[in-house]
Amino acid sequence: MKRILIILFLSVVSAITLYFLSTFSGGIEWSKVFNFFFVNVWGWIGIASLMISWLMDTLITYIMILKITNVKFSFLKSFNMSVIGIFFNKISPASTGGSVFQIAYLRNNGLNLGTSISVTELRYIIKQSAMVFLAAFGFIDAIPIISRNEIVFILSLTGFVISVGGILILVLANMSAKSRNYMIKTVKWFINLLRFSKRLSPKIPDLNLKVEMEFRNYTESLRLISKNWKMVTVIFILALISAIAHLFLAFAAVQSFGIFENIPRGIVDVLSLQAIATMVIFFSPTPGSSGLAESGFFLFFSTLIPPKFLGTVTLEWRILSYFLPLLISGIIFLFISLSRMVKR
Repeated sequence: MKRILIILFLSVVSAITLYFLSTFSGGIEWSKVFNFFFVNVWGWIGIASLMISWLMDTLITYIMILKITNVKFSFLKSFNMSVIGIFFNKISPASTGGSVFQIAYLRNNGLNLGTSISVTELRYIIKQSAMVFLAAFGFIDAIPIISRNEIVFILSLTGFVISVGGILILVLANMSAKSRNYMIKTVKWFINLLRFSKRLSPKIPDLNLKVEMEFRNYTESLRLISKNWKMVTVIFILALISAIAHLFLAFAAVQSFGIFENIPRGIVDVLSLQAIATMVIFFSPTPGSSGLAESGFFLFFSTLIPPKFLGTVTLEWRILSYFLPLLISGIIFLFISLSRMVKR
């Protein structure tokens, strides 16, 4: 039922978005959209860039698990873990669903719960830090562009501050022993509520021991990662490449109309704007940031793209950055689920 509601929501929002793009942006040239994916070289470059982003995400997972665990975790499993995160991030508000299913996947493939949580959390922190790093440079570079529109400037500054604040909170929470002890006490408090159940009450001592053990695993994994600065540096570089490749999808859509004669300068401007826009779009409460993503892209790039192209470019970017990854990751996730059922 929940999946049906998500599909209905995405369908309605997509239909409304198409209507507004067609009505208020000079229309959508559907032939251009078709050619972008099947004829235009920039469409192929965009798809290749998407695959590079996925490859870097897979390498991040593979290296982290290889360095901090004794579990045999193949490159294919690392790819599956990344794709599962992509799929559930695409259908959940503020991209919150992916981490839960990634933890479950790691847990089902030999990692203990504490290590699964630490790998997923640190992976998220490093990837977000890389995007914020790019947004910081993007903000400096794009000031002449975003200052043309007061709303865009305010949104850019707000999104950047919120993103930096969120990362700092996560980092401080992981560095502080007091915060971890508080988390343990909180979890135990909830477990102790089971004393009102005759069936579950005898299990409380074992569950509390399990919590303490998993938090030890979690803390040990964090310690191993934090001490290995070479690994963290390599992962951060991979995260930067992944983020740049993902941001490049916007340039592929824009340049399919040949807007920039100076391509290197155009890449810098588009990636700067898109990095800032991502900081705002990321916190959308709708599944897959539907509605806000298109509106944000339209608003930010209205200062750079001629109005007659803007609707078509927005649609090309949205298909390339959302609907195509959703389709591919959904098919792969279905295949993973079916394979697991057959093995069982």
